[in-house]
Amino acid sequence: MLLEKLLKEFGVDISLFTTSELMLFDSYFEEIHVKKNTYLIKEGEVEPYSYFVFQGTFRCWTLDHKGVEQTFWFCKEGTFSMSNISFSLQEKTNFSVQAVTDSIVYRISKEQVELLYNDMPKLEVIFGQLTAMLLNRLLQRNIDLIKYSPEEYYVKLLEEYGATINYIPLKDIASYLGITPQALSRIRKRIF
Repeated sequence: MLLEKLLKEFGVDISLFTTSELMLFDSYFEEIHVKKNTYLIKEGEVEPYSYFVFQGTFRCWTLDHKGVEQTFWFCKEGTFSMSNISFSLQEKTNFSVQAVTDSIVYRISKEQVELLYNDMPKLEVIFGQLTAMLLNRLLQRNIDLIKYSPEEYYVKLLEEYGATINYIPLKDIASYLGITPQALSRIRKRIF
């Protein structure tokens, strides 16, 4: 059940919803299989769907001033894709979202979201809270980049992502940490 997986990821009490509500939530989404390296959205596009990552991992990236790809976020299982910003605001995105692994996502259109909120009014409030939690995670990432050394931040990343980290290319992890792949290699040698 999608909602159950989402609420669990954010530590929200699942008992807020009945089993029939959980099933109703799922019925609004369409399952999509996404191959590794496929884009959910590319920079400059407007997102027509909201995507829930059921299985797999996506990276959010943009080009820096030198034209080098910089990964700034990973969308993991149990969360919505960061392309939801473009979806919610119906504005062009300034980054790309790309599958790191073969993945399964569930998508929903704007029209379906409105119908879903109509059928499950308390969901809109819960999603407002989840959005605040996500914004807090984004802010915490910025603070962590300042507060921790790349090695300390890498250890935190290992704890947060567990075995999933093994499927993310090292170049993307290094970019996320703001270091070179060579520096990440030295860190990995020290801690393993």
